[in-house]
Amino acid sequence: MARQAQHNVTLFATTLILVLMAVAVAAVGAINVWWFQQPTFDPPRARLDLNTATVRELATLPGIDLSTAARMVSARPYTGPEDLVQKGILTPPTYERIKDQIEATPP
Repeated sequence: MARQAQHNVTLFATTLILVLMAVAVAAVGAINVWWFQQPTFDPPRARLDLNTATVRELATLPGIDLSTAARMVSARPYTGPEDLVQKGILTPPTYERIKDQIEATPP
């Protein structure tokens, strides 16, 4: 009888450990799912003014490297953002990518 009781205790302890491990794994999985579903909190970025922005600031725009940014500065003044395409500084696809991030205030 003592051996049967010991077997029952061992079986109960093993089952309890497996259940606790399953609960822990489920909790970690739920936290990971929750964590990855959180929205990103990128602060809204102010538009860059083509007539006053520095080369380094312009180079932060997607698809704009330092040499393109330097050409943008040297082609000033701009009356509107679309001048970048009209003056041959940017291709239309590159302009479409950044048009919501730039502006041109009168000099």
